[in-house]
Amino acid sequence: MTILATIFAPNTPTIVGDLGVDHTETIKSLENIGKTISGKPEFIVIVSPHFRTHGGFGVVTSEKVRQIFDFYGFPEELYRVKYEPKGSPVNARRLLEILHEDGISAREANEWGLDHGAWSPLLHIFPGYDIPVIPVSISDDLPAEDHEKLGRSIRKLADTKDLVLITTGSIIHRLDLWQNGGNLPEEALEYLDICLSAFKSGSFESIWDAPLDLYRAAQPEGGEAPLRILNGSLGKEFTASIISNEIEFNAASLTTVTFQSLKR
Repeated sequence: MTILATIFAPNTPTIVGDLGVDHTETIKSLENIGKTISGKPEFIVIVSPHFRTHGGFGVVTSEKVRQIFDFYGFPEELYRVKYEPKGSPVNARRLLEILHEDGISAREANEWGLDHGAWSPLLHIFPGYDIPVIPVSISDDLPAEDHEKLGRSIRKLADTKDLVLITTGSIIHRLDLWQNGGNLPEEALEYLDICLSAFKSGSFESIWDAPLDLYRAAQPEGGEAPLRILNGSLGKEFTASIISNEIEFNAASLTTVTFQSLKR
């Protein structure tokens, strides 16, 4: 058993409906990922930066995962988009057991479900929503090391199950500039380049070592947490394919990456 696919995906609502923004490249990339996964996963573990919990990680263990429209001011048709997969309670609770065995604080969090940070990319990768989904949070209270441990715990879960792991977000997330009419600083693009180079080299270390001013200029969505989780899940050696890398509103990156672990 294994992690059939490890994915970093964008999660903007603009990839869901016609909002006057063309993201053909990103949408096609997400669709192709879903079509090329070898084998059918038993379930999907997805981490959205919009799902945040305090004091530990949250894991949704419900039988049916409710869809959350956590945005406002968009056309009405966007709120009619349906993505309502089943949950995977047994596997979600097993993940909680592994986290507790690994000394990581975590709890059931069934007050949550699938926010747009999760269902917007899932809509393209697995459009039939016929595969159970386990949403997992990030936690601002927990250090980077614990997010990497979360990734390793997910990898342990894959010792007995075939699953897909997806984390979502934007490496550059400066919607404040779009709202205020500002220009994307060159330092933000430098941070994005560091991340892309790290993916290509098969090592996240240069991301963790990036100058703080570049990190602050990019303001990655969810901070380092989504990438830390991926790092933990991949083990010591991996390869990566950057599938697409569009920029939205000159303010946010829509980077789509698939990873393959080489050595556990």
